[in-house]
Amino acid sequence: MLCSMRKLGSLTLILSTLAIAIEIANPLAAIAQQAQGKRPPVCEGQLPTGRVKCNYEGGDNYQGEFVNGKPEGRGIYVYANRDRYEGQFRNGLPNGQGVFIFADDARVIGVFKDGNISQGTVVFANGDRYIGTFKLVREIGSGAVSSQPNGRGQFIYANGDRYEGEFFAGSPFGQGVFTRINGTRCQGQFFNQELDGKGNCTFANGTRYEGEFRGGVPHGQGTIIDAKGKRFPGSFRDGKKV
Repeated sequence: MLCSMRKLGSLTLILSTLAIAIEIANPLAAIAQQAQGKRPPVCEGQLPTGRVKCNYEGGDNYQGEFVNGKPEGRGIYVYANRDRYEGQFRNGLPNGQGVFIFADDARVIGVFKDGNISQGTVVFANGDRYIGTFKLVREIGSGAVSSQPNGRGQFIYANGDRYEGEFFAGSPFGQGVFTRINGTRCQGQFFNQELDGKGNCTFANGTRYEGEFRGGVPHGQGTIIDAKGKRFPGSFRDGKKV
């Protein structure tokens, strides 16, 4: 019976560098760029307002709409490293509906605000997905800003396992439900990406566990309930009854 108490595993969600701070310089500000040691962008089209094509120092390219010398409206910005953003711009930054596609085929689809995703879907290169809301997070010390899952969301693994619930700073944190494709379903309080505190699990064979968890396994006071409803209360440590 206790052999079925398998560790849930870490629900790691890494969303580093989702902050899409596209700094597109005004092509008309050539003097200022030269003062900063930058090559003025090479642009053609309807400047300063209209459809344009621009090549920037370092190999970045932009094609789309300009208003007063900045991307505004629909456009495509392609980085030298082959990342690209396609969608709505405002004041030179992604604002509105769009998709950011990384060179490794991972992509972020949804609503952007000032260069960062605010709501939508992240599809990782390995097939994992996150669907939900985001929040801007500023790192203490470096001051770096990134968009990270925050609030209600779903993380769906490529193999079909999924976590649905609360996220904080990019990871499952709060009330949630973890469901495996084999029928195991666990719900409760998640901290540090794993089920901690009180919760319950129902297994494919009908066995249930209700009680305390630590690190995703029964740990503390709890009760095993077999498929016939018979209860076995007791103390658990690292998934085993003691």
